[in-house]
Amino acid sequence: MAHRKITELANVEFEGRLGEAFQSYGKELESLANRWKFELGAAATDSRAAMEGLRGHLLLFGLDSRVRARRVAKRLQRAQDLAAGLAEQGEKFHRAYRRQFSEAAHREDVEKAIEDAEKDAEAAEE
Repeated sequence: MAHRKITELANVEFEGRLGEAFQSYGKELESLANRWKFELGAAATDSRAAMEGLRGHLLLFGLDSRVRARRVAKRLQRAQDLAAGLAEQGEKFHRAYRRQFSEAAHREDVEKAIEDAEKDAEAAEE
């Protein structure tokens, strides 16, 4: 199997201002996981409805297709729960960085404010 990247996440570079990069990565991860969560929920519902439609099929030998459909669709519902957890962790990623590296993050904010002030001063001179 070829190595494939998740482009939304791979495009975020962990260079320069790490706080901004981590915040961007967390948002992209949360967005991606929320899309997966929605897709898995829809797939669970649709697949369950399709399997329940097999009621009376000769190969099921009279077994209740609703019970079997619920068991099979439960796998997708569990995956949906995992995607919801992934979205939550993506949201917490940047906050954890700020909490654990608050001094460095504060220094980045101060440096950015100084850079912005210098740019504003240069623009005012022109």
